[in-house]
Amino acid sequence: MRNPSPYPYQRGNYYETLPIPAIAQHCVGVDAGPLRLVVESRELTNEILRTQLPPGSVAMSDDVTFDDFGASLHVCDAADGLEHLRFDCFEHEPHYHYIDHATGGNLICRIDEIAEGDPIEWTLGRLRHRLPEMLESCGRSELAQAARDNLPIVLAAVDEVGVLLEQARTFSLAARHVP
Repeated sequence: MRNPSPYPYQRGNYYETLPIPAIAQHCVGVDAGPLRLVVESRELTNEILRTQLPPGSVAMSDDVTFDDFGASLHVCDAADGLEHLRFDCFEHEPHYHYIDHATGGNLICRIDEIAEGDPIEWTLGRLRHRLPEMLESCGRSELAQAARDNLPIVLAAVDEVGVLLEQARTFSLAARHVP
């Protein structure tokens, strides 16, 4: 998952920390066979980064302002509850995470919304067509195989998640008073 040498076309930025935990009261879970898909209405600000992440885990600069919000999807193992993928379908800088619990880190990849379009639609497409491969990239081959083996159950849950992601986006926009 992590490329130790600098390369101009690396997949994303690796951070030696796990992502900021979900806020349970902002979440709705959907059972998907071996997976639990959790939709959250979320925001990301400099203050949240400073207070929720270990000191020094993210390079913070006074020149960079984090102020984003939107729908997030946490892809978790139903058996142990650990999150392995996260899709932050944010309004300004949508991105996703490959989470590696073995190293305690995560790879954050930006979604090019110009080329890819709506981040929620893109996320749903990844769940429908690339989910096992993405789980394998997190080192979870057995979970990836379980998702393949239970594909009809997973796909039915993805349809429900699509509705919930749109609701989370609407809620986030209203909370920010964005028309």
